[in-house]
Amino acid sequence: MLLEFIVPGGIVVFLGLAAAGVGVAIYFGLLHSVVQALIAWFIISLFLILFLRAFFMKFFEGDQSVANVDEDDDLIGSIVYVTISVFPYKDGRVKFRETTWTARSEEEILEGSKALIKKREGNVLIIKSI
Repeated sequence: MLLEFIVPGGIVVFLGLAAAGVGVAIYFGLLHSVVQALIAWFIISLFLILFLRAFFMKFFEGDQSVANVDEDDDLIGSIVYVTISVFPYKDGRVKFRETTWTARSEEEILEGSKALIKKREGNVLIIKSI
């Protein structure tokens, strides 16, 4: 059970408690063989982990962090280089993060200029001139 301080997670302590419970049962003569002790330890451990761990986790919350996983948030506002000119009714290409993307714009943006990403629609970047 002391291992729980080194390996946190709320599981090892319940395995230790189950072992202590089996030890008490053996001491009082309730269990007579190694097989009975192992089965009892397994059942008690399972019960403690499934039911008591969920109960105690409400009171002892662990460290949690939720990272931003929306790729579009990283794209929007980034500067790209136009590799093939973009016209209002004709897609072009831009270079962003060592690869090229299909780009679309409501204005004419010529090859070699810089543009700003407004949004992404599928695999097409919607850009505007800087």
